[in-house]
Amino acid sequence: MTPVQVDWLSIVFGPLALIAFASAFSAQRSASKRGESMPGWGKTVQGVGMGLVLFVAFSNMMWGG
Repeated sequence: MTPVQVDWLSIVFGPLALIAFASAFSAQRSASKRGESMPGWGKTVQGVGMGLVLFVAFSNMMWGG
């Protein structure tokens, strides 16, 4: 994998991770207003976002400059 591919992965996965975190935050906030815990889909989206961030960080450490 070349640094150019790593840059494209960051450009693609970075905004997807931000969208995932924003939707998970919204789910947590609306659930806490109702006095409930975070729904299962919110936890799943948060996990996917964290996975994307870790993948981008790992790929930049391994192949990035």
